[in-house]
Amino acid sequence: MTQNLHIPIMVEEILSFIEGENELSILDCTYGGGGHTKKFLDEGHYVTAIDQDNIAISSAKELFKKNNKISFYKLNFKDIDKIDPEKAHNKFNLILLDLGFSSNQLENESIGISFKINSKLNMNYLEGDITAHKIINNYNAEELNRIFKDYGEIIQSKKLSEFIIKARSKKTIDTNFELIEVIRNSGVNFRSKKIHFATQAFQALRIEVNQEINNLNNFLTKVHSFIKKKGYLAIISFHSLEDRVVKNYFKSNSFRKNYFFKNNLEWGYEILTKKPLTPSRSEIKHNNRARSAKLRVGRFVN
Repeated sequence: MTQNLHIPIMVEEILSFIEGENELSILDCTYGGGGHTKKFLDEGHYVTAIDQDNIAISSAKELFKKNNKISFYKLNFKDIDKIDPEKAHNKFNLILLDLGFSSNQLENESIGISFKINSKLNMNYLEGDITAHKIINNYNAEELNRIFKDYGEIIQSKKLSEFIIKARSKKTIDTNFELIEVIRNSGVNFRSKKIHFATQAFQALRIEVNQEINNLNNFLTKVHSFIKKKGYLAIISFHSLEDRVVKNYFKSNSFRKNYFFKNNLEWGYEILTKKPLTPSRSEIKHNNRARSAKLRVGRFVN
């Protein structure tokens, strides 16, 4: 089974940080549809690509089977420390983490991430035990409120949670569209009229099901060990929760010369994006899924 290469988001901005450098060692932590990886290879760099999806890895191996500058690992990015020790020991000039989803993931009915597809409530892309169906139909009001408040930033999270419990007492909520109808009838006022009213709730459930914020935090505690001196860490996030975690990570580990040496710190980052970079109007026009992307980049110093 093959995948179409997705359109890589902000790839030119990422390449601008390594312009003029040849045959770098790059770790693509979320291969996905392979767009970034292909661009790195086209520029002559060496790529280690990881992804947790079997289809993504198998199609990548087929697509690049004649290219000796790439290697693959079936891993979640939080398990970066499970890469081949020899390769990890040599470290990487650039590590990219793109927290978005490929078209194949968004359109996969068995996963059901998108509220535009009427699939059975699932949202689990990690092959774990928790599903959106289990959460919606079994979690109590307090647990639902936590999820919608913390991960969806829904102001009236308590009201939504109580309405879901009331609705499921009459009939099990089984599909995406059934959940959308419950949300529609809840009377909850959502944050923005610019996005679909179910966006925040679906985001919250997906994050809880796949432990996305925990995985990101786990990754960030390890990643510095795999970057070469003066190498780069580039992270693309797509919602405020992710971006806040990334921003705080760079801020708390920023390289400020006097502070760095005064406190005998072993490593830090020179923050190269004081404010996150965002896609150009032209890129958004050609790839609407890029509209919410934010890119932060730091250069590793030790």
